[in-house]
Amino acid sequence: MTNLKVAIIGAGFITRIGHLPGYAAAGGVDVVLCDMRPERAEALAAQYACVTKVYSDWRQMLEHERPALVSVCLHNQLHEEAAITALEGGAHVLCEKPVAPSVAAAERMFAAAQRAGRVLMAAQNFRWSPATMAIKAAVDRGELGDIYYAEATALRRLGIPTWGDFHQQRYSAGGPLFDIGVHMLDQTLWMMGNPAAVTVSAVTERRFGDRPDIAAVRGGAWDPAAFDVEDFAAAFIRLAGSRSIVLRASWAAHLEMTQLMCTRLVGTEAGATTEPPAIYRLRDGQPTEERFTNLPQNRSYELEIAHFLAVARGEIAPLVREEETMNVQRILNAAYASAALGREVTIEP
Repeated sequence: MTNLKVAIIGAGFITRIGHLPGYAAAGGVDVVLCDMRPERAEALAAQYACVTKVYSDWRQMLEHERPALVSVCLHNQLHEEAAITALEGGAHVLCEKPVAPSVAAAERMFAAAQRAGRVLMAAQNFRWSPATMAIKAAVDRGELGDIYYAEATALRRLGIPTWGDFHQQRYSAGGPLFDIGVHMLDQTLWMMGNPAAVTVSAVTERRFGDRPDIAAVRGGAWDPAAFDVEDFAAAFIRLAGSRSIVLRASWAAHLEMTQLMCTRLVGTEAGATTEPPAIYRLRDGQPTEERFTNLPQNRSYELEIAHFLAVARGEIAPLVREEETMNVQRILNAAYASAALGREVTIEP
């Protein structure tokens, strides 16, 4: 069987830890890699036999290679142009999250996918973590009953990214809400059956990233004067069907934990958490905590890539669907709008 040609746009952190190792583990692919700093791409390519060529211009790469599948691993503000160009060139696209900085941009991207007859899927790798899969299976069996409340938590005590330009609006369009909050929000909505959001009330704060003393703690990895996104956010999301979510995301805050990435579900028959992976319910009239033990090693990136390769080959439908990604996008953008306006905002259906 002929190898599938894959192009990766961007040789940064997420390509190093997720996309390229995922394609290498899957096998059956020939990868071309692009980065505006070719030396970075060359150094990464040298570690993987599946990489056949390196480019410094992604437009040139797509035109010359005509890949069947493209991973877009650029700054959030650059996703739209690269994804649409790849889709129009005939490729299926796996795009890092959030797929776009705005609802309008995301709509244009999915419209391009529809016109081209190709798949655009958001790279929500947390769906493939063992804990997430175990809890989702319990939800699908009906063990939790009607899930009416949830918490989507993505908190770091001191975890401002020290690579790239994550801390600048012109590149990332947002801070931890876009960076890690998007993962837990997607995971939570997916487990709840993707109920539509009705209203969002949110706050965002920048309390640490623009402080020279905090940057100094991380070895001066970023310029605090250029830090112009939030480093903390919290939102209350009212959903259709009398459901609700509390969303929290931080890169830096005085917390008791170093990091917590967790979904909490509260249902009429049971509750659940992904960290620790457990179900909470009554047994014989007594409250119990039933932990999932002996879960397999977390290979979420590998499983995500293997899944999308199967999607590109026409073997399965994408796990992360357009309507789910658009629901997440609307909520995130509404949260930023609410914080800016200082009031609750309504999400149009």
